[in-house]
Amino acid sequence: MLMLNVNIRLKLQYFDQHATLTSTMALNEAPTVGVSTTIGTPTIAIGAKAANEIFTSKLISFAVGINFNRPDSTASLVLGGNGDTIRALYRYRFDVLKKTAAAVEITRRLSANETDFVVGGCYVFSDQTMVNVKFDSCGKLGAILQRKIIPRSLVSLSSELDMKALHKTPKFGLSLVLKP
Repeated sequence: MLMLNVNIRLKLQYFDQHATLTSTMALNEAPTVGVSTTIGTPTIAIGAKAANEIFTSKLISFAVGINFNRPDSTASLVLGGNGDTIRALYRYRFDVLKKTAAAVEITRRLSANETDFVVGGCYVFSDQTMVNVKFDSCGKLGAILQRKIIPRSLVSLSSELDMKALHKTPKFGLSLVLKP
C-alpha cells in the first residue's frame, strides 16, 4: 500500500516601509490559516500573529508583542503561548562596533506558575570568529564558538554543562555548515 502525504501551502505577503502583513494557508487533512502583522518604525514596533484551524474554527495559537530599539539596546515584551506565556527580553551592545553584547530573557508561564531566565553574552573577535555564552535558571551553562571558514560557511564548536549535576559528563557538539 502506497501512502502519499502532500502538504501544499499558500502564502501571501505584503511589505511596506512601516508595516508587513503575511497570510498563510496550509491545504492538508486539517487545513489551517495563519496571519501575522507588524507595524512600526525603526524605534518601536508592534506585532501580532494567530493561527486558526478551518474545519473546527479553533484558534490554534496567538501572540502579540512590542519592541523598542535604540542604537545600543533592544527591549521587547511578548504575550504568547495562547496568552499563557509572558516573555521579556533586553539586549545591550557595549560598543559602537557591536563586538560585545549582553542579554537577559525572562519567561513567565502563568498556568504553571513558573519563571525562567537566561543571561548571556557575545563577543566578536573578528569578522570570522565569535563566541556566545549563556546561563539559564535550570543551572545550565553553555558556550558556542563559531568560525567562518569560507564565505557563508562556518564551523561551530559548542558545549553545555549542567551546574546542578557536575557528576554528569558535559555535552559537546561540532557543526559544519556549507553554503554554495
